[in-house]
Amino acid sequence: MNRDQQRHAASLERKAWKSGEWGHWRHTPLPTGLPNANGWCREIRSSYANDLYCVLVRPLHTSWGLVHHCAIRTASNLEPPWRDKQRIKNELFTPLSTAIEVMPPAPELVDEADMYHIWVMPVRTALPFSLNDERHKKGMAA
Repeated sequence: MNRDQQRHAASLERKAWKSGEWGHWRHTPLPTGLPNANGWCREIRSSYANDLYCVLVRPLHTSWGLVHHCAIRTASNLEPPWRDKQRIKNELFTPLSTAIEVMPPAPELVDEADMYHIWVMPVRTALPFSLNDERHKKGMAA
């Protein structure tokens, strides 16, 4: 994408952010992963896109159950705000799921593209911490 195209994409993205109008999600199954991909990108099994975001989804079978690694980006590489990542999680999965972002130890860092990552946990997976103090007060009283 050349500089003018990137500026135009960024302008459209800012308008979508302000209006909250992203358009409908389009789903593309990728049963054999991304074409010509390397590393974890070979494990991507679906893609979702609307007028603002593209989300690549990699299912992971873990000891916690099925976790979905989501790589999020915009055409112009603008960083999505937290509220948009929350909305993506709610719209593509469920409002009942917890998603986490990870700041890995330095040896595990992968920083090759302007993508933002969340891991969507199985429905009703409870983390041992939360911003909801009431939930943890109940757990401490038990």
